[in-house]
Amino acid sequence: MNILYVNAGQAGSLGLDSFLRAPPLALMYLSPTVPEHKRFLIDLKSNPMKEEAIHRIMAKSDLVAISSFTPSIKNAMYIASLAKQHNLPVVIGGYHASLIPEIVKDPTFDVAVRQEGELTFPELVKTLEKDGKWTSDNLKDIKGIAYRKDKEMILTEPRPLIEDLDTLPMPDRELIGDTRYEYFGCSVDCLESSRGCVNNCSFCCVSVHCGRKWRRKSPERVVREIEQCSRKARWITFQDSEYTIDMKRVRQICDLVIEHGLDQQWYSAQGRVDDLVKDVETVDRMVESGFRMMFIGIESAFQSSLDKIGKNLKHEKIKEAVKLLHDRGVSIYGAIIIGNIGETYEMVKKTAQYASDLDLDITQFTALTPYPGTRLWDEAKEKGWIEDADWTHYDFVRPVMRTDLLTRLQIAELVKSAYREFYLPDMWGGWFWKRAPRFIKQQNYHWAFKMLPDFLHNIPGIYQLVKDMSAPFKVEEFNKTS
Repeated sequence: MNILYVNAGQAGSLGLDSFLRAPPLALMYLSPTVPEHKRFLIDLKSNPMKEEAIHRIMAKSDLVAISSFTPSIKNAMYIASLAKQHNLPVVIGGYHASLIPEIVKDPTFDVAVRQEGELTFPELVKTLEKDGKWTSDNLKDIKGIAYRKDKEMILTEPRPLIEDLDTLPMPDRELIGDTRYEYFGCSVDCLESSRGCVNNCSFCCVSVHCGRKWRRKSPERVVREIEQCSRKARWITFQDSEYTIDMKRVRQICDLVIEHGLDQQWYSAQGRVDDLVKDVETVDRMVESGFRMMFIGIESAFQSSLDKIGKNLKHEKIKEAVKLLHDRGVSIYGAIIIGNIGETYEMVKKTAQYASDLDLDITQFTALTPYPGTRLWDEAKEKGWIEDADWTHYDFVRPVMRTDLLTRLQIAELVKSAYREFYLPDMWGGWFWKRAPRFIKQQNYHWAFKMLPDFLHNIPGIYQLVKDMSAPFKVEEFNKTS
């Protein structure tokens, strides 16, 4: 059987999404679960293809497997519609299928895989291979899926999450061929060392897709995956929802990275500031092993907002962690939510300024976005705040909900002004000149100058970002619901 794997991409608008193009890791973990079958890949984010070329690949395929986030679901539907022209069965997985399994009511999809797919997908493939097609009879006993029967959605019994992640096959890195993936202009590869998250932020949908229980791979398995990553990649990013939950394990991984001579590449991961500040020795070991950037959620300048969203974090820890990382030459990629419930227009402006005051290196400003299955979704639905039902707008940039104190238009204005004031504070290059003294004076930051030649490849994207920030709003879009 020939299987076509499709990364539906990320249909982002204003923001930093265009600068981050990582390999489609979910599909790379999926394809080796059916190694006996030939595979092809279409990556709509990093390597868009013309329709004619897609049809040529589909003409020699027997099954189409699509992975999609919510904002890229229209891309997924487009691919599925092309597949149906070839009478191909189509299965969809990824976050969107877990959050909104009702997607199978669309006739272009046959099956939706909920949560993890590594055990479910092989069963689907074997059933299709054995019977020649999927039916309500041969799908009903496969756990963890949704399918359509007489135009109604059928949910099968949930599949338990995979407890021992070390039992999963190694990711299929040959699937991506010679496609170049980039992290702010530099080549990048990625891996996943754990799944799930023990925290309970009201806006986060990770627990819906990956579960609240945190499951980890052993340090030895993690290092095996790092060894498998491309040596040509400048960056290696950990795709964990939170890499720093167990700092003892982090240190063990760092020790093995150094022992195996893998400390010449640069590493990036997402972590919590309170995990970092409580174990400075491990942070030092992370730096020794090659960590050069950390993604941290800051979310708001106001403690009341942090408490409201369930962040369970104090501002003193944020400031302490920023200093801790900067003193060690580690850049910070911070996340700020624009439009937290209970925040006024002026409060949000202060939150945007807070990112500059902290001297964050990169900041992602995201509109408060309600995803199904989250506490935020439940509250927003109950209070009638959700005004946009187009899933492709759920990209964390375009506002789809108002709050108790802000309209969608106000949130949209605040997102744009936050980007402008952070990256273009006074003049072109203002963002760089503000940080230049730190990068020049601190020797442990000199690694960043090696990025400059690659970073210059981002000039067209930077120009587009500035253009987007300067474009006038279509006010009418925010005066109606959809």
